Amino acid sequence: MATKYMLKPVLNTVKQSFYLEDENGSKVYEGNMIKFSLFGASPYEFVNHLTGHREEHKVGKTVTTESGGSDVISFLSKKSSFKFDGQKIWDYLHDQGIRIDSGISGNKLGMTYNVTYRGEPLATIASSSPKGKSIITTDLYYDVTCEEKDLDLAFLTAFSIAKTDQTFYN
Repeated sequence: MATKYMLKPVLNTVKQSFYLEDENGSKVYEGNMIKFSLFGASPYEFVNHLTGHREEHKVGKTVTTESGGSDVISFLSKKSSFKFDGQKIWDYLHDQGIRIDSGISGNKLGMTYNVTYRGEPLATIASSSPKGKSIITTDLYYDVTCEEKDLDLAFLTAFSIAKTDQTFYN
């Protein structure tokens, strides 16, 4: 059965880290920068608190390119990525079998990402905001709905969406 979590950034630090919190406010997953690197990739530790599994990966700086102009077309064609263990994150996820179908959320200002793994539904990731905050000013928060067994790939996908400036991933 799918469970709803909230992806939140770790604020007030130069280390760009994120965590998943369940509906009770408990951390279930974390992606923490271990050491900030001014040049090159930084070491991150990814921790699944439900299974106790920990992995260390090298996460690079986010690079964003636009096709020029200030119109809606250039906004939609923005490309943003970072390297994950030396490979562009979107290539890495694609090689794992992840596909992301993105679209504008129905009745609220934000995006919804339907994530599949090898053709099967894996997670739904949607723009969100913590209580009392505007979604316009808090674009790093996401609701992540997935099954517990899919937390590793769902978290990495949500982490990647939050860390980049790209809007559409189809």
